[in-house]
Amino acid sequence: MIQVLLSFLIIFVTSYSTGSLIKRCFEKIMRFDCDMRMTVVSLIGVAAINVWAEIFSLFSGVKAIAFAPVALITVIGIALCGKSMIEKIRQSFSCVGLIIAYALIILLMAYGTSGGYMHYDTNLYHAQAIRWIEEYGVVPGLANLQLRFGYNSAEFALNALYGMKWLFGQSLHTAAGYFAMCSCMLLTDLRFCFHRDETGRISFGASMADYVRVGLFFYLCTIFGEMTSPASDYFAQLLIFDIVILWLENDRKERNTDCYAALCLLIVYAITIKLSIGLLVLLAIKPAVRLIKSKEWKKIWGYLISGFVIALPYFVRNHIISGWLLYPSTILSLGHPDWQVPKGTAQYDAREIGMWGRGITDASRWKDVTSTNWISDWFLALGRVDRLLVVGGLCMLMVGVILIVYQIATTFIMKRRTATDISVSLKDFDATCDFAMIFGVIAVGTIFWWQSAPLVRYGYAYLIILPLLTLGYIIEKLPRLIRTAVFVVIATITCVIKCKAVVLNIASGANIAYFVKQMDYIDGDAFTYEVDGATIYVANDSGQIGYYKFPATPEQYNDFALRGNDISDGFVTIQ
Repeated sequence: MIQVLLSFLIIFVTSYSTGSLIKRCFEKIMRFDCDMRMTVVSLIGVAAINVWAEIFSLFSGVKAIAFAPVALITVIGIALCGKSMIEKIRQSFSCVGLIIAYALIILLMAYGTSGGYMHYDTNLYHAQAIRWIEEYGVVPGLANLQLRFGYNSAEFALNALYGMKWLFGQSLHTAAGYFAMCSCMLLTDLRFCFHRDETGRISFGASMADYVRVGLFFYLCTIFGEMTSPASDYFAQLLIFDIVILWLENDRKERNTDCYAALCLLIVYAITIKLSIGLLVLLAIKPAVRLIKSKEWKKIWGYLISGFVIALPYFVRNHIISGWLLYPSTILSLGHPDWQVPKGTAQYDAREIGMWGRGITDASRWKDVTSTNWISDWFLALGRVDRLLVVGGLCMLMVGVILIVYQIATTFIMKRRTATDISVSLKDFDATCDFAMIFGVIAVGTIFWWQSAPLVRYGYAYLIILPLLTLGYIIEKLPRLIRTAVFVVIATITCVIKCKAVVLNIASGANIAYFVKQMDYIDGDAFTYEVDGATIYVANDSGQIGYYKFPATPEQYNDFALRGNDISDGFVTIQ
């Protein structure tokens, strides 16, 4: 836990100063105007540092030397933005209650990150992927060694950079816990359920963002015992929650175009972590239309270039690792390099992902699977809570569509009435458009998840947000006393159930060793085989190899070879 706290401190200082410096540059160059929370600035800094780690990995292993420029930028950021950084920290810790709340969150998240359940895929390939980045950066055709390496995620490079084996003696995996901590701090915001009306008076009344906060709390408690694992699902789902909450708050308050644009840059970053959430980028339509209407070309080009810089290293890494830009999709490629994963192999891999998501472990059966004949077995195999989420999401999807259509129709009818009524109606229409935008994107993302690979952990955020978003929209229109009572009941039930689960998790998994050091990656038992003079490890336990026996494959393969004299030259498939 002490290691984790030190790691959190390093991530915070480097990311917050980097994010503050980026914000200052945007303000100077593009007249960027958005008052962002400390945690949001930190996440922007994390995204920038992650991009740097990806760029560095194109040329060398991400070790201590890769951290040196981050330290330099941190010093520059503190020198140029120190006063504003301190002021923002002071505002965030503006009362004793918040100081206590933040301290508890940091300690709790550090404890959860110190030990727990290591995701199956982490022991299978996440740890190996991170070590490849630490040792060699990016290697041509790495996916030919193991296809799962082709599922390139930006967060692997982030974990390699902040693993800091050169400092701690072991490769840490604390980034997921840090993301969880930043997300958790959104729950302690002073505006949580307390809102200023038009007269400036503070009143209690839960908004749609507050309902999504309840969902975020539910998810944080769900992954509490697992966030020690550097699984990309956790990063992506947490970012979806954060972005939706901040987007809804901006809808309700300032409706600031620059704030929307900044969140869209975080969306681009989130996509490089998990490509399957790509449809979230549709939210960019809103700030794009506004900026085009106001002809703010400097800002438009600034945001476009920023998004390009975030995305480019990810696609370059994709190309080098697998020979495809969107592996396992074979739609886009830059030529046909010798290390390219064969098209048929990539297509079969894509089918396998879809079949596993539908609960079918034999991908060769894909021709027998229709759009509906898998649903019954898939649904029955889900846990009770997951079934409720699926049913609730489907019901609220239909309810949300009906509400939007009804509200729009009502607005046109109101045009025939008095000017006062028109004014009220148009205000409601704007609110409906705001809701329709975020609801539509989440709904489309949910449908895409359903049609592509409906494994619940891939779409957890969608399944939680969609019903809560619709419920919040409905209840917002009720009298204040009723909507307050409903929210308190929902929030209380969620807190009691999930807090109990967290307490039981802590009680059952307490390990005094983790109060000092973070739980290390496993070192699985394995046997070896030779490929062109290189020793390859294979785990004796269903591919559960971990970090230390390197390089490894899930089983013994004889269909690949070295591209050169060493594993650093990459791998090719033997045709």
